[in-house]
Amino acid sequence: AEIAYQNAKEYAKQRLQGIAISNRKLSQKETDPIIVHPDIRRMLMEQKSFIESARAFCIWSSLLIDRGVLLKDGDASSLATLLVPVVKAFLSDKGFEATINAQQIFGGHGYIEDYGMTQFARDARIAMIYEGANGIQAIDLVGRKLLIDGGKHVVGLVKLIDNFIIENKANEKLNTDFLSPLKSSLEDLKKALDYFMENGLKDPNSALTGATDFLHLFGHLILGFMWSHMAKVSFEKIEDNDSDLTFFKTKLTTGKFYMRYTLPETAMRLARIRCEQKLFMELDQELF
Repeated sequence: AEIAYQNAKEYAKQRLQGIAISNRKLSQKETDPIIVHPDIRRMLMEQKSFIESARAFCIWSSLLIDRGVLLKDGDASSLATLLVPVVKAFLSDKGFEATINAQQIFGGHGYIEDYGMTQFARDARIAMIYEGANGIQAIDLVGRKLLIDGGKHVVGLVKLIDNFIIENKANEKLNTDFLSPLKSSLEDLKKALDYFMENGLKDPNSALTGATDFLHLFGHLILGFMWSHMAKVSFEKIEDNDSDLTFFKTKLTTGKFYMRYTLPETAMRLARIRCEQKLFMELDQELF
């Protein structure tokens, strides 16, 4: 996703096609780089905001593993174990999606070998099946990882995010742009967990049919949590008049995009989790 994004953003700055809506005074013979067009910006922002928070998620997960191994921190180790399917499946699902968006920016050029985008797409696609199909990872999360130690670790994660929101709610800027949408998505996770508790034991299919949607709800929530942490640091750096203000202002702009545009997907995922499982199972197999 990262290398595909790097290629896509450079192509978008150089490829001339069409005229910006705000630039209609130009002669029709003149064209703008395609990065001026809103849909190109959408795809680039989706990639950028995903990649930066996904990288933070990977680093955080690695730190949890290190704490478990080197400091014998059982809670860190257990949380890392809970997060393994999300790291594997959610990030590779979204990583492939980001790569395809990068390829799309090239138009027809993205489909021929000259620009290299087809290779990035193949490389990203295989990550989704390397260590078991991602649907299996989702079932592992819902059917096994959530239940470890009686659900202690997912409850601990919810408490961790809740505490972060409470501890920083006095920060008005952080609260408005980051903590408020994070809290909304955390509520979606809690409702999904309640649904599994109420229905999963008497009807296991009600949990399994929602496994992939739960994995994505969980993953988006974690990336929102990562963005909230990065935003907190960025606000502090800007307030201290850090020498790299452009970097931190860019972080905030990118993070706001994720929180406002992408994170609301958790509500859609919750609706799908609550969808009656009979809709998946009632069609006779001969009718497929």
